[in-house]
Amino acid sequence: MIYARGKHQIGTIDYNPVIPALGANRRPNDIGGVAGTSASVLQYSDFGETWYRGLTVTAQKRYSRGSQFLVSYTLSKSEDNSTDFQSAFIPESNGSGRNPADPTGLPIGFNPDLEKGPAVWDQRHRLVVSGLYQLPAAVQVAAIVSAASGRPFTPLAGADLNGDGNGGAAPPDRARRNPVDITTSVGRNSETLPKQVTVDARLSRRFHVARNLFIEPMFEVFNLFNRTNYADVNNVFGVGTFPDSPLRDAQGRVTYGRFTLAQPPRQIQLAAKLSF
Repeated sequence: MIYARGKHQIGTIDYNPVIPALGANRRPNDIGGVAGTSASVLQYSDFGETWYRGLTVTAQKRYSRGSQFLVSYTLSKSEDNSTDFQSAFIPESNGSGRNPADPTGLPIGFNPDLEKGPAVWDQRHRLVVSGLYQLPAAVQVAAIVSAASGRPFTPLAGADLNGDGNGGAAPPDRARRNPVDITTSVGRNSETLPKQVTVDARLSRRFHVARNLFIEPMFEVFNLFNRTNYADVNNVFGVGTFPDSPLRDAQGRVTYGRFTLAQPPRQIQLAAKLSF
């Protein structure tokens, strides 16, 4: 059983966002109240926190003549409220500017708890099965099977729904169940990619070349069954009602949720290890 808690993690906040209540395109730092006389102020802050809870169970068995078998299963939950310090990942709601009474603190009205959600590396279930078997003539065959839950992603609106100017590299505003109500925004990293499964195999034999010199030729296959394991997705849902009204292309096809990246396909490798 593992529990880990992290505080003072680095995150980026816009300390000078557009505040619609001040007027059209107005920011707190505008000179003389004139819109456009100031810009976003992206500042690093240590508001971030992390939470990890995990349970790992492992069983291992060694047989005669060098054969062995191992099974490992992990059930875990990893959460945070800040991905990292890059400006592409600023919060959805940055508050209403710097607090004059606390110039080194968080912006007025900024609530880090609204950003809490699964971490981008969260995988609820992970199973690894590996084995090695000794064939006649000292030939070894080994395999590793890995199966894991899909990683999370955030459905985005693709537009500045809250009107704060989007100080980061991309609009962080999330899709909403009610497009006019920010309180219905979907949770950060609330959707997940499909599960990932890979099988890797190796065939090898060790040869004695000289007194203390050995060479081991190896034939390896990664992703043996050439399974497509998706690694990224088009997460821009649009400004319609989530999950019923996603963006569509000119042909009327839904674009949200289309896979954009996959892990490597089957790869074959020949190698040799020299030991002395």
